[in-house]
Amino acid sequence: MNETYFDQSDVQQNKNMVLLAAILQIFIPILFFLPLVCCQNSQYGKFYANQGLLILLMYIATSVVLIIPILGWIASPIIGIATLVFAIMNAVNANKGIRKGIPILGGVELIK
Repeated sequence: MNETYFDQSDVQQNKNMVLLAAILQIFIPILFFLPLVCCQNSQYGKFYANQGLLILLMYIATSVVLIIPILGWIASPIIGIATLVFAIMNAVNANKGIRKGIPILGGVELIK
């Protein structure tokens, strides 16, 4: 897979906040907005804030699916584990400075 990198000066300047937000999103997904607040002009920060928002939406979808009897009880743990794995992958990619979205939803751009 062809991986693209962000401007290295942007990554070095904002890496601590983006990486902190990506790691905290594993446990508290609502913190997706931290790079938007702290790194307002950073394409690197905006990209990973967008990925964090997608992960938050997956957590919400997991909760909604859980309401459905039987099917939800089967699908919800699978979606929840996938969301956790995607959150970890997001933190790893943020650490590397790679512009690589999460699987399945990574191409969706809600924050521009």
